[in-house]
Amino acid sequence: MLIMELWDVYDKKGRKTGTLKEKEADYLPGEYHLAVEAWVFNRRREILIQQRSWHREILPGKWSLTTGRIIAGEDSEQGCVRELKEELGMQVKQEELSFLRRIVREDPLIWDIYFTLQDVPVEELRLQKEEVIQARWVSFDQFRAYLKRGSVFRYPEIDEVLDAADGWMDDILGKETETS
Repeated sequence: MLIMELWDVYDKKGRKTGTLKEKEADYLPGEYHLAVEAWVFNRRREILIQQRSWHREILPGKWSLTTGRIIAGEDSEQGCVRELKEELGMQVKQEELSFLRRIVREDPLIWDIYFTLQDVPVEELRLQKEEVIQARWVSFDQFRAYLKRGSVFRYPEIDEVLDAADGWMDDILGKETETS
């Protein structure tokens, strides 16, 4: 028996409307769906990126961050934890996530962006082959080079998010130095 994935419908302010829609359903004007993007960093100031499967409908073969749609009944933190586990086999707790910002798109998505610090070797990741071909750690400069040549999907706010990530890493690593 095939189980249909259901999504909560949100208004532009990010409030649930009480309506559920199937994954492939069309959205009316003013209806939105919640999604997440997880930026995973390590203590070497690297970003974990993953290459999307060539069989994916959206951005096949592109390098990206971990992203995913939130299923009915989840909040974005729960969905972020689920996506990291499903796509990368990574065990992340909600309290290890730092919410950065929400971006409202007219396509009709609301993106919640999270940062997390996880020192996990790529070899220990368990990739979901239907979604992810490979993963690698890259420096901030390497990430910018991927963006410049179009290997990573560029959205309008990505440079702001990258700058925020740099500052977040300074804060996190600075706090760790102070307590050690």
